[in-house]
Amino acid sequence: MGEYAIEVSHLTKTYKLYENNKRRIIEGLFPKAKPQYKEFHALNDVSFRIRKGEIAGIIGKNGSGKSTLLKIITGILNPSGGSVQVEGRINALLELGAGFNPEYTGIENIYLNGTLNKITREEMSGRIADIADFADIGDFIYQPVKNYSSGMFVRLAFATAVYSNPDILIVDEALAVGDAAFQAKCMARMNQIMKSGATVLFVTHDMNTVKQLCQRCIYLENGVKIMEGPAAELADIYLKKIRAFMNEEHLKADQDQRQTVRDRNTAVQEQDSAVQEESSERSVEAECGLKIKGIDKHDPAGCYEDLILKYGNKRFLKQAERFKEGTGDVVFLNVKLLNEDQEELASFAYDQKMILRVTFLICCDETFGIAYHIRDDKNVELIGSSTLRETGELIMGRKGEVYEVDLVTRLPVIEGNYNVTVLASKPMIKNRTALFLAYIENAAVFSVEENTEDKLWDKVYLKNEVAIKNIRKPDV
Repeated sequence: MGEYAIEVSHLTKTYKLYENNKRRIIEGLFPKAKPQYKEFHALNDVSFRIRKGEIAGIIGKNGSGKSTLLKIITGILNPSGGSVQVEGRINALLELGAGFNPEYTGIENIYLNGTLNKITREEMSGRIADIADFADIGDFIYQPVKNYSSGMFVRLAFATAVYSNPDILIVDEALAVGDAAFQAKCMARMNQIMKSGATVLFVTHDMNTVKQLCQRCIYLENGVKIMEGPAAELADIYLKKIRAFMNEEHLKADQDQRQTVRDRNTAVQEQDSAVQEESSERSVEAECGLKIKGIDKHDPAGCYEDLILKYGNKRFLKQAERFKEGTGDVVFLNVKLLNEDQEELASFAYDQKMILRVTFLICCDETFGIAYHIRDDKNVELIGSSTLRETGELIMGRKGEVYEVDLVTRLPVIEGNYNVTVLASKPMIKNRTALFLAYIENAAVFSVEENTEDKLWDKVYLKNEVAIKNIRKPDV
């Protein structure tokens, strides 16, 4: 294999799905009869290679085949077709504690885990102290694990796994164990393993973790590899698909309410066709080379196109066209980044006040909020807020209204390049899900200059209060 730690070639995993047990019995009694099952392809012709020392992510929705793939790589499952080649000792954080004997003590299970991973007893003896310290379960480590709480069990299981010093570590959502302090300790240990040069295959639904830890990603959907590439790029593509799926679900739930709105707009749809002709002579498509989503749906007479041309910025509209998502019920017309003197800037000083000015058109009567996120050059979200959070109220918009909203923040961030995402959303389940009426990534970009007076080492700095006390003075 040479430079590759894992090679997956045309991997397939097929399950037989029987409608009921009767079908199973018929097939057993009459093997030459017509197949009594339907085939389900958990994985279908999946191929990729992971270099030694690489940190790679596997992403995809539930049911996409991620866990099946990891179980085949680790040898828990056999493939129906294709092959997997692994070079080096592999350890997997799939089902924490798998293989632990509940009758054995914690210490005995540590040695058992070492044996299963082909680690000698002498080697494991040298790691006992580190494992016990990391798990932090005290004298319970000498007690049978059947007496452990669930929290104690996963702490010991995680500690045992990460101190096996594998050449290849496979992680399936295992960093979400324990309390916040233990999770932070898990992440720190994971960083140590990665810096040691181990190969890591990472499965998670947290795209910020993917962006922070992974160099490359494999994107699975319905058992098929649909994409492979840089982690940050694929994480954003995945999030975009999730938002689109969520919007479809919310639109169905919102169907009755929107039907009322459509009935109310029937009169507008029956306006004289002459208005359409007059408006089309000076259309957004003609002047800006684009077609605004939602306009045809809500404005068959073309009345909004004049508003877009009057209040919109052609350059912004054209640039935003490729990044926009949402239902189209709100149309962003312009986004400006201003200083306190109302000057538009592309570069700001450290901790300078920035005014994010968002101009938008409302295409149908709707109640919603405007929000923004500031991301760094690795697309990790650092700063953000919304009109709802700051005012406690939603905007009650009427069809045809144009709004201008200023969101003012400071920029206590390290020097570098940043981009802004703006969105209009209607809460569906408070603090959980929302219907995106408009969503634009890279709506604006800017840079922050270096703080030469006081060098920053962290991404974001917030003012601290300091108290210094001398609690012992030297003897005179």
